[in-house]
Amino acid sequence: MAARPLQRPIQFAEEVRLLAHARDPALLLDREATILFVNEAWDRFARDNGGGERVASSSLVGTRWFDHISGEAPRRLHRLLFERAVRRLGPAAGGGVVQLNEANGPDTARLVATHLEPVVGPGDVLTGVAVIHRVVRELPLAEVYPLAAGEEARWRGKDGGVEQCSCCRRVRRPEDPAEWDLVPGLVAEPPADVRFGYCALCLELHYAAGAGVEHEE
Repeated sequence: MAARPLQRPIQFAEEVRLLAHARDPALLLDREATILFVNEAWDRFARDNGGGERVASSSLVGTRWFDHISGEAPRRLHRLLFERAVRRLGPAAGGGVVQLNEANGPDTARLVATHLEPVVGPGDVLTGVAVIHRVVRELPLAEVYPLAAGEEARWRGKDGGVEQCSCCRRVRRPEDPAEWDLVPGLVAEPPADVRFGYCALCLELHYAAGAGVEHEE
């Protein structure tokens, strides 16, 4: 979906100012999950983590947040988190939601706390949600996962596709579907036809507590 220009409502001006100066990657959503603002830290993180222009502010503003989340299970999870934040049902301050996950790059293992913070206007009316990614831990990738190497074809299943965990970025072994490998080359450049879901480890570590998502077979 092509980005379209938006007028940022006056009620978001203060939130935009705060996010613009934040050190953590952040974006601002309206009640319909349309992206209103993306800060410079987000662009920088996207560039350093291999996301490139497709997840930069020039491509995001004016589009829906869910349209940029790959894989049906990841989309379901983020939609659920957003709805909880909109209804202010989370345990964080103001009913915000915090989801712990991984955002691994080709060289770095990152543990990230994603905060979905309700934005409230006059009369205690919710006007949007701020999404902020706060890095909890950064380590060399090899200190967290054994690294695998090989041609891309090694991880293509019988249907010819590659399945990658949207959280840890490991890929599934076709000959042993219960096992997943961290392949730095496939983190840096996932195949165009990659299928994203969640591995069993990430479901157990990060999403099992009421997240309502499943591994995609």
